[in-house]
Amino acid sequence: MVEPGPARRGRTPADPTRMRNQPALHTPKRWIWLVPGLLLAVAAIVAFALALPSNWALAWIGIAFVVASSVGLITAALTIQVDRTRNLTMAGLMAIMAAMSLILLLAILWQTQLPNV
Repeated sequence: MVEPGPARRGRTPADPTRMRNQPALHTPKRWIWLVPGLLLAVAAIVAFALALPSNWALAWIGIAFVVASSVGLITAALTIQVDRTRNLTMAGLMAIMAAMSLILLLAILWQTQLPNV
């Protein structure tokens, strides 16, 4: 009889070193991604608020993006029922929020370092 699943294809069934087998992606606990995501949002909003005097346009874009990502994070936590799908969605939203915040903060820093012409 042929074994079903990943063992048949030559893979170990539950390799804990693979990214897709991490416990944070399989747990039913929503707060594992929600709390760090909202803490990241607060830190990013504070950073953008402090950057308002130097470049108000990029700072407001950053604040709006972080707020929208936070709303998406909360919406995903409350509406998606399948644990793995919810956790992957929340991890993706958190990664996008972190990457865009970093890019916008670096753009603000770069803009403040340019000589005024």
